[in-house]
Amino acid sequence: MNDLSIEDIHNLMDLHEIAGSLDIEIVDEIDSTNNYLKKSHTIKDQSIKIIIAKKQTTGRGQHDKKWISEYDAGLWMSVALDIKNKYNPAAIPLVAGAAIANELSSLGAKQIGLKWPNDLIYENQKLGGILVESVPQKNNLRRIIIGLGINTRLPKSVEKIICSNFNPIALESIIKETVPINMLCANIIKSLNRSIRQFERNGFSSFIKEWVKFDILVGRQIIVENSSGSIEGNAHGISAEGALLLSNEDGIHQIISGSVRCINNETML
Repeated sequence: MNDLSIEDIHNLMDLHEIAGSLDIEIVDEIDSTNNYLKKSHTIKDQSIKIIIAKKQTTGRGQHDKKWISEYDAGLWMSVALDIKNKYNPAAIPLVAGAAIANELSSLGAKQIGLKWPNDLIYENQKLGGILVESVPQKNNLRRIIIGLGINTRLPKSVEKIICSNFNPIALESIIKETVPINMLCANIIKSLNRSIRQFERNGFSSFIKEWVKFDILVGRQIIVENSSGSIEGNAHGISAEGALLLSNEDGIHQIISGSVRCINNETML
């Protein structure tokens, strides 16, 4: 993986697409890029603040699951921007997922898929994950923080990941070359900015077709586990609000949170 460079990322972007400022920080080590941006000061209107770490010591995913973020083994990045508090932010992980999946597909990961609500899956192996958090702000605004972890090469602690019930995969093993990390960062930042601004204007409905292109669960028998217990049925895609649709003998259920396991596929995705 080539060296991260703020200057190179800026040069690879069309800054006219961003109405405000673009503030990028790169650090050697941090506890969590999302935690860092949660504590950040007010972000100016239409601006974006980004933190990229070469290593995270307490990286995390959905439901506070540990995410191994070894030094220079992946893209560990969080993007923060303020949007109008108009639509339900629960759909934003899906918006971000579709945007990032498109970029990874363009880079060469043609078989990339999305597992509701926030996992990047390549041929039944986990390439990365997305953690979206939101914080209410003044003036009817909401700060959206999109944390992204993508394995660019397999970490030394790979056995710890395997013991967590899924097998990892790295981007370098997919595209068979060194990851152009600055280009990947620039393209993801541009894509996330466009997608979140579109969501701010129109809500989630315009992203459903994009999500369907990458949905790996549709048509599969699944079990969803959450704080209410577990439910089993057939995955039927997503609702207009981004909920997972599951059907069984009791009807159609809209799932808004939980861990998903495919029946006849032992991997807990």
